[in-house]
Amino acid sequence: MTRTLFGGDRSSGPVSAGSVRPVVLVTPPPVTHRTAEENLGLGYLAAVLREDGFEVRVLDGWLAGLTASQLASAVMSGPVPLFVGFACYRSNMDSAVTTAALVRSGMPDVPIVAGGFGPSFHTGDFLAAGFDVVVRGEGELTVVELARFYRDGTPVLDSILGISFRAGDGVVHRPARPLIADLDTVPMPARDTLGLTLARRSPVHVQTSRGCQASCTFCSIVAFERLGGGPTWRQRSISGVVDELAALAARGVEHVKVIDDSLLEPPRDLSWCSALADEIARRGVRVALRGQIRADRVDDAVLAELRRAGFWSFACGIENFSPTALRRMAKRSRVENNVAALEAFRLAGMYVQAGHILFDHATTTGELEENWAGMARFSWTISKGVFTEMYAAAGTAYTRALARTGRLEAGPAAAGTAGLGNAVYAVADPAAAAAYAALKRWQRSHARIYDQTVDPLAAPKALAPRERPEFHQLCVALREEDLRFFRSVLDLVHAGACVAETVEFTEARIVETAPFYVRATARVEHAYRRAGLVYDAEDNPFLC
Repeated sequence: MTRTLFGGDRSSGPVSAGSVRPVVLVTPPPVTHRTAEENLGLGYLAAVLREDGFEVRVLDGWLAGLTASQLASAVMSGPVPLFVGFACYRSNMDSAVTTAALVRSGMPDVPIVAGGFGPSFHTGDFLAAGFDVVVRGEGELTVVELARFYRDGTPVLDSILGISFRAGDGVVHRPARPLIADLDTVPMPARDTLGLTLARRSPVHVQTSRGCQASCTFCSIVAFERLGGGPTWRQRSISGVVDELAALAARGVEHVKVIDDSLLEPPRDLSWCSALADEIARRGVRVALRGQIRADRVDDAVLAELRRAGFWSFACGIENFSPTALRRMAKRSRVENNVAALEAFRLAGMYVQAGHILFDHATTTGELEENWAGMARFSWTISKGVFTEMYAAAGTAYTRALARTGRLEAGPAAAGTAGLGNAVYAVADPAAAAAYAALKRWQRSHARIYDQTVDPLAAPKALAPRERPEFHQLCVALREEDLRFFRSVLDLVHAGACVAETVEFTEARIVETAPFYVRATARVEHAYRRAGLVYDAEDNPFLC
């Protein structure tokens, strides 16, 4: 017998939905430099609602390329919904608000609910924008209780955990809902948008665990998991994971992105990797896997077993090659861990997208030198340019520390990124600030070609192994040009250049290297045509 979230027997099948109006789950397109991928959260919500007997429609505006008006029309084209649930980030808040307003004008009596990272950390903003209810934190249990309330009137709204809602002139914030203890009780996510995903050559998402046991100061993931208390990392069983992979493979899926925030947290270890590979082999499942892993969890033996399981690529949060910067971030990995992990990836022949955070408020030129050396040593890694800065996102320890010490800029969340929820701070060291200004201007000038070049390997797209090296070579060529510029900027600031001088140098270098980037763009577009890919993302909204 397979247990369910609410303690029943899933093997008996779902309850008949009868004449109940459908729940409509939607996600509007975000403002992003990434290409569209499926929203697995909507799939999980649809699955638990259907298991409880509700009819569900899933509308993914990002995957389908719909405008707010088109998405609202799609919502209103079917039967009148029981309620409309929006999966939101801060980056799709504007389109969600616009879509919700259009739905409200056409269906004024239909409740409109928002959930996800954005509403969880910016609850007041979403309620003020017109949403009736905000779901905070993990949503599966909450959305089922909301559906029961809208259908039956019970449980009453002010008894449902994990929600905030408008009541008269005020707002009611119910206590947080505890996290789901056993992820194997959650049904496999619905795959309503699988056809759209495959048509875009995007990866199909699978989640084998939730959360992360680290406590990096900048991370919203840990903050999100802590909303519900309890352990910040939970896992599914290997048998449950492979069941899902087998079901997807039977539907023609060959490329899977494991979207765990951190794949290999304790108690997962080498023996777990071996058991996963053994079960995948025993079941005869053949899928290419891409995941995300912490540097301090990587070694040669682990990667060998993960490769046997089907993994060919990882994202790894290296973040920094300076020990002092890593300490400020509260990273568990040390520089030695980062170096060892990257060497292990190289020896394993795996592609790795190395995440970096080059600047924060306390960055020094000495730290920049350490990072230049580390980046130059591992220039083969996949990266979207050399410039990155720590986001001061709502709910994180880093943002709280900046606010507590008076380092946040006055005014809205950020000029130009207020809608994205990131606050603004200054780099305190004058020489580091001069490097910051130059590198950010350089990044802004070339961001689109970086994003387009990296996307096939970073998303990653459903590429055959023979198609990957061409894109990797293009990534490395851009990386090496970046590193030459980075070196020049460091030499300038060591010679005493101020912000105005480094920016003037950058403008001249942009003009000087323009032919290189014209040729690079032509090569990337040719590679896209050969692979049958389309890059339709927006410009990076964070570089302002």
